[in-house]
Amino acid sequence: MISDLLKSRSIKNSLWMMSEKIISIFGLIFVTSFVAKYIGPANFGKLTFATSIFSIVHTVAMLGSDNVIFQKTSRNRKVGEKIIYSTKLLRDTIFVTLSFLLLVYLYLAFDYLTFIFSLATCIGIYFLLHDVYSIYFNAILESKINTIANIFGLLVALLLRFIVAYFEMSVEWLSVPIVLATLIPYLIKKYIFSRKAVYSGDDSNNYYRHYRRYILGVGKKLVLYSLSVSIFTKTSQLFLGYKSASDLGIYTVALTLGTSFYFVLVALISSFMPKIYQQSDLDQSQTMVAKLNAAVIIISFFAFIFFYIFGEWIINKLYGIEFSDAAKILPIMVVVCLFSGISTVSEKYMMKFNAYSYLQKKTNILLMFNIIITAILIYYWGIMGAVYSILMTEIFSATILNYFFNHRLILKSHIKMLNIFFTKVLR
Repeated sequence: MISDLLKSRSIKNSLWMMSEKIISIFGLIFVTSFVAKYIGPANFGKLTFATSIFSIVHTVAMLGSDNVIFQKTSRNRKVGEKIIYSTKLLRDTIFVTLSFLLLVYLYLAFDYLTFIFSLATCIGIYFLLHDVYSIYFNAILESKINTIANIFGLLVALLLRFIVAYFEMSVEWLSVPIVLATLIPYLIKKYIFSRKAVYSGDDSNNYYRHYRRYILGVGKKLVLYSLSVSIFTKTSQLFLGYKSASDLGIYTVALTLGTSFYFVLVALISSFMPKIYQQSDLDQSQTMVAKLNAAVIIISFFAFIFFYIFGEWIINKLYGIEFSDAAKILPIMVVVCLFSGISTVSEKYMMKFNAYSYLQKKTNILLMFNIIITAILIYYWGIMGAVYSILMTEIFSATILNYFFNHRLILKSHIKMLNIFFTKVLR
């Protein structure tokens, strides 16, 4: 049975994705913590602040095309490739325009170091913006390519970060690995994509205009949805960044560690979602989604136990006493990650039924809820307010706001998940 399971392309794809993230976790624990200890909570908070801002710009520039590329490529590689080619100019235009305006503002309103980190992050995010090849390779179950390329870029970036901290170089030098971490994988995957693509790219401009119009049409519905996924974590970071860079540094350590196992959830979801998209029988697809959600809960449970027992020791040993307050909020971040995983499964499943309009309406509500609750809770309770605001947002997103779609389709899948969980897992 185990040998048959290991032969599955979906399982192999998941294992390749996990192997890349294991390297990332190694870097997170042994290198990023070393850098954080070296530059302190305040400067670490500035670095996080810059990353948060341009991650949101990246999400806007994508116009939700990441979800479209994944879904379309899962069904037809050629269509996915056409969307990749035809939307490059669109992504460029949006990103360059927003980034220029934002960099001018950051230069005038913030200190020198924040601007330098922001400029480096902007360049790094630009290459990430065009690394849609990762989505493409995940959709065709070729995550092996992503893994090899990302590991190579990651190792170079981590080595440079370690050198900067070890030799106590100027903090500005951390800008170099920020750029290389995305540039190197982008170049590798772009080259491999050019060799593997089934679409020659020789269609007329009419085809490009057709797909651009399609992405703009769908993007108007998806961009707020995609933006909400980014804003769930970034809103708290932005509000905290304005209030206290030190608190933001502590919050980021807890968030990064508490969600560090999310790579396992993403690997499973990305590998099994193409099968769910291809399944024509509704009941069968519901069962597959329910099992996927049950797996998310089980993995999150073990992560919670681990960090509840060892979280404080890990933070004190690796990050230092300055970050010790992160241990108090670490278990809550694991629960945040759990509901984020469940929400991701549900929303990707809803894409199967072209739920673009519904997700747009959902996101309009969710964005207002998230911004209001985050502003209020952080104003009165600081870092704890940030933690509870992101938790409330993820729970709201994963449950109630999904339950009104398509005759309670997601609610039924959650009920089926509970039936599977209690009858098979706990029996």
